[in-house]
Amino acid sequence: MSRGGEGEFRDGVLAQTFGNQIAMEASLNGILPFDDWVSLNTRKAQAMFGNQGVQPAAIWLAALHPRALEYLEQAPVLALAATFGGKASKRAERAYVAMNFRPLIERGAKLKDVMKAFRVAYPLRAISAKAIRPGVWSILQAITRLVDPSTISQAIPDLPTRHMHWLGDLDILWTVLQRRAPDEQANAPILRWAMLALSRHGRTGDPAEGLQSEQIADFLICNRDQWNARWTWDRLIRETQAWHEALANADIDRINDGTYDQDVPYGPFPAEVSLPDRDGTTFEFHALRSLRALVIEGKAMHHCVASYYRDIQSGRARIYSIRKDGKRLATAEFMVLPGRVRAVQIKGVCNARPSKDVIAAADLFARCMTDPDKALRGLRKATRDAFRDARAAQW
Repeated sequence: MSRGGEGEFRDGVLAQTFGNQIAMEASLNGILPFDDWVSLNTRKAQAMFGNQGVQPAAIWLAALHPRALEYLEQAPVLALAATFGGKASKRAERAYVAMNFRPLIERGAKLKDVMKAFRVAYPLRAISAKAIRPGVWSILQAITRLVDPSTISQAIPDLPTRHMHWLGDLDILWTVLQRRAPDEQANAPILRWAMLALSRHGRTGDPAEGLQSEQIADFLICNRDQWNARWTWDRLIRETQAWHEALANADIDRINDGTYDQDVPYGPFPAEVSLPDRDGTTFEFHALRSLRALVIEGKAMHHCVASYYRDIQSGRARIYSIRKDGKRLATAEFMVLPGRVRAVQIKGVCNARPSKDVIAAADLFARCMTDPDKALRGLRKATRDAFRDARAAQW
């Protein structure tokens, strides 16, 4: 292995991942970067994990001790747990990881104790490395907190090739549940049931099945009393489809008692606003503030946005129909998060993914709400006035 100048390290996976100055940093963390085992173990760690987002974390862990790779091979989930969600891009993060992980390996701690130290359930050691990515860290933490080890062991699919979709579907389901009905203890029974039901279901890998998890979460939020823990995943899919059809077939034109037409105040969010498209035309954003408006949008777009009425009533969500020349293109859900507004869902017809231009327009809308002084600069006066008038009306 060749050596660079002082403090430099030009060869190997460590340098390719973290830059040529990694030799000095590695030495400060007790690593001898030119030892043969470092190059061998980091290459193996890189090959183990298919997701590029988690590879740097795995590579850094493998470089911390000659036996570190053995722990990763026995429990790939440590690539996330021991780096607190895959955080290894910054020097300070790597130093913190080394300070916590290396001493355990040096003293030959048992795998069970290492996983306990990093607060990850021991049965999750069975999750395949190919299924590990930073995006599933939240669901892995939720499983550790809320699900007993026996259930976890039973629920993890036998075939490692199924782990990625199993985890991904659970993550989608849990994210929607916690976003719309944030109560871990109330949602925990559904999580436990879903782990087992999905394991038995035998997902095909069709991307449409991932969309089913979102729709199922919407069904469970609105129809929790109907859900039965004895149902199979297929049964829940059928119940969800029937519910969607009922929403689509609702005859709201006959309901004129005023209950469907009461507008929910949207605070600083504008009722209508136009934002530019790249071709010089505009996207129109129409606030959906009544139950009737949500039902009409859902019928036109063939999705279940009508079920979000309680979300806009509570202030948890603000929902808009995105159109161009009067044609509905997408429905967007915005949420006020700490310090910013974010588009958390943007759905086209039949829950399809909308075009990049529509997504960019929704992101621009969120930026205009988050930092209007910066985002509105250069936009049309009518657009600036719509956002500013909405904010002024709130006061």
